[in-house]
Amino acid sequence: MANQTDNTRQAPRGKRRRNNGVSVALVIVLIIMALLMGGLAGYAVARKTDPHIHELQENKDRVTELENTLTLIGYPVDDPDADPEQWLYEANLQENALADLDGGDVWGDAADEDVWNDASLLSGVLPEDGEPVVVAEFDGGELLSTEVIPAYNDQLTTLIFAGHDADEVAEDTLNEVLKELAGEKVIAARASELGLTDLTDADLEQIEAQAAATYETQLDDYIAFVDGEADRDTAAQRLSEDGGVTLEGITEQLKQNWWSRKFYDHIVEGVTVSDEEVQAFYDALLAAQKETFSATPEDFEYAHLTGGAIAWRPEGYRAVRDILIPFASEADAEKAEDLLDDLEMIDEDPEALKATQDALNALYAPLEAKAAEAQQKLADGASFADLMTEYGCSEALTSEPLRSEGYYISDASFINSVEYVEGSMMLEQPGQVSAPLRSAQGVHLVEYIGDVTPGEVPLSDIDSAVRAAALAQKQADYYAHEREELLSAANVKYYPERLH
Repeated sequence: MANQTDNTRQAPRGKRRRNNGVSVALVIVLIIMALLMGGLAGYAVARKTDPHIHELQENKDRVTELENTLTLIGYPVDDPDADPEQWLYEANLQENALADLDGGDVWGDAADEDVWNDASLLSGVLPEDGEPVVVAEFDGGELLSTEVIPAYNDQLTTLIFAGHDADEVAEDTLNEVLKELAGEKVIAARASELGLTDLTDADLEQIEAQAAATYETQLDDYIAFVDGEADRDTAAQRLSEDGGVTLEGITEQLKQNWWSRKFYDHIVEGVTVSDEEVQAFYDALLAAQKETFSATPEDFEYAHLTGGAIAWRPEGYRAVRDILIPFASEADAEKAEDLLDDLEMIDEDPEALKATQDALNALYAPLEAKAAEAQQKLADGASFADLMTEYGCSEALTSEPLRSEGYYISDASFINSVEYVEGSMMLEQPGQVSAPLRSAQGVHLVEYIGDVTPGEVPLSDIDSAVRAAALAQKQADYYAHEREELLSAANVKYYPERLH
């Protein structure tokens, strides 16, 4: 596929989210710190002891957390027509008006007296200083109140932060926590009998790798939501001091719970799927994706980005990939983001507009010079893939299969920036390469790989991915059934009334 450079105009910039939006830092801090300080007990309750289901559920859980955060700060999550830019702008105006009236932060004393008071936050929470009593018993063991109450309080507090009414969810939450923790004790005893609680060298190696990945994710979240000005070392120190989150702590928690992963693998070891089951799974997936991707095409883009099995594709998509000339430092990237945001705020002030554009031109000049070098190499016959290696590319494109397949984008895409999408969609034929496109990450040269064929994807094209997903689902169902059988055989009895 020949490379052709298109020197048409650079795509115009669209609306950008401003940095100086609603002052919801207090809410964000409280939510994130509640999740961090809530401890791993609540997470253990929610995870259902099934490590493979955890991995499948992880992305949904993170989306739910973000939706809960948006709900708490007033964004209309359930309104499909809600415009986040307009909401942010209007909320900012309201905050400024309130600040002008009382001379202070919009939250002020209300953060203590109205929003986060004991009545609204701590309703249903149980005291942790009482004498231990047996709240569940089973063949060979028992569960004490001192084991249940911290986990219950953690789970209930998380639900309250997410907007649930404590009086409505307290009873169900307590019953779920009782069942989960008693179940874990029963299963742990069985795992011990099987010798699955001993950690091997291979186990320790996996634990260290997973702990490192989990810690980096939590550190990224802390910087993104709590303290965007901190460098990673400072953020790590504050995360440890404020939230009690450390790499060592995560590692130790994984060591304590690793037996559940091994027990799961032991239980589902002999589970297989037939061709008929794979076909049935494919048919259900096809029907579900037709409905979901038609209503929300962005779900299709995310499914492709995350490597999910795709059985149906919507109309209007093309595949693209890029060469990215990044900024030399994070400080330059942040400066570019600020200037781009400033550009959106300039109304009819020619001098301010020129000054901002001049500053942007100076910032992008060295990047565009390197992009010109890459363009010349393309003109001289260099392959786009080789230049992706030489100069760099967007992070998602650093590994296969996305490196070869590229992003799937359409006129309505929002995963990539407006500049990136519009510049990519202006390309007229496969093999063509865009003019340099500016973004907050740097300067992109985008190659139009080809059109994405819409409609059904034959099972034969995605057999291995569908087979793996069908097997994972069958294993999860089988494990859930075996777990319930084990609990039934253990004659578990619950006494929630002893907690009140």
